[in-house]
Amino acid sequence: MRPLRHSRQATTLLAAPAFALTLAGLAATPAHAATINVTCSPAALIQAIATANSTPATSDTLNLARDCTYAYTEQVAGPGQAALPQITSSLTINGRNATITRDDDTDNEFRFFNLPPATTGNLTLRDLALINGKAGGSTQGGAIQLGFNTLVTLNNCRLIGNTAGNGGGAVNNNNGTLRVVGSYLNGNSTEAGNGGAILSSGTTRVDRSVFTNNSTGPVTGGNGGAISHNSISSPFALATSILTGNEAQGLGGAIHSNSFSATVTDSQIRGNDARTGGGIANFGTLTTNVQTTIRSNTASFSGGGIYNFGTLTTRNTVIDGNAVTQGTGGGIHNQGDATLNDSRVTRNTAAHGPAGLHNNGGSVTLNHTTIANNNPGNCDPSNPAVTGCAR
Repeated sequence: MRPLRHSRQATTLLAAPAFALTLAGLAATPAHAATINVTCSPAALIQAIATANSTPATSDTLNLARDCTYAYTEQVAGPGQAALPQITSSLTINGRNATITRDDDTDNEFRFFNLPPATTGNLTLRDLALINGKAGGSTQGGAIQLGFNTLVTLNNCRLIGNTAGNGGGAVNNNNGTLRVVGSYLNGNSTEAGNGGAILSSGTTRVDRSVFTNNSTGPVTGGNGGAISHNSISSPFALATSILTGNEAQGLGGAIHSNSFSATVTDSQIRGNDARTGGGIANFGTLTTNVQTTIRSNTASFSGGGIYNFGTLTTRNTVIDGNAVTQGTGGGIHNQGDATLNDSRVTRNTAAHGPAGLHNNGGSVTLNHTTIANNNPGNCDPSNPAVTGCAR
């Protein structure tokens, strides 16, 4: 998928502060100072981060120029394949509605932020857009790359049109900790690998965020159109969020999870598409909670709403109006252990029955759950049969 293109925004320099400016336009500060005001200059932002890294014992804050566009044409010297210096200290960047972008006119490929493993890298971004980053070749993390034992928090951020060659179109959390709050991830993609927007093998939590039109492909086999999480020790949690219009060439149009602990709470998974598991493909332990809705997702072969090959528990979950175009299990295709509590599986369709819940060699327990009005069939034929589910 070709990254979105954006015109450069006209920007206005902040008024010069009372103290002297460096040649790069960065407000000079004592070594112990914790706050740096960054003028509307790409070079000023590079210098500001270098200054913050030089005082690793302090938690520094950068205030970007309001509404500024920091456009980059090449990666900064040194490791990280990024436009900006590696983050090796504790840093907060207040974007103030600024944008960091890869210039439309450059053919160079680079992400924006890299946090190398086993450092004190701790990055918080607020009110900031990251647009058109590109980690090409076999690399991951089109806009941000987290290494082991590092931390990134995205608060009210927009990640748009970023791409990666081998996973994590916007963000690759490689055994770090990622927190996404009140953010918007749109049109991010990966040419191969998993995670159109986010690829994660570390602790990841998403709250009050929207994922739209993210994708894996065009190489067949990419999993997790929006999010792919794979870890035997780090949890994944999604709460009060919307994932819509995402697409995977492989498994999990919105979410692909192979986690020892994954939860989806009070969220909407709708209108996503995949080869298998149009909404969610689960290979680990997944719990859906508190009025989560999985609706109008589509899979080619099985599991229009959910494909489960692991352990699935639903509570107060609606799985409605999903479809499979060539196979079975328009609502749920189960080959693992599924327990549905106070849930509803309705109006799902499939090319072949059963369209509601197809149990294919797994186990299913229904507690106060309705499976009805699916076409063709609700749970029959399944092997073994689903106790408590009418044809």
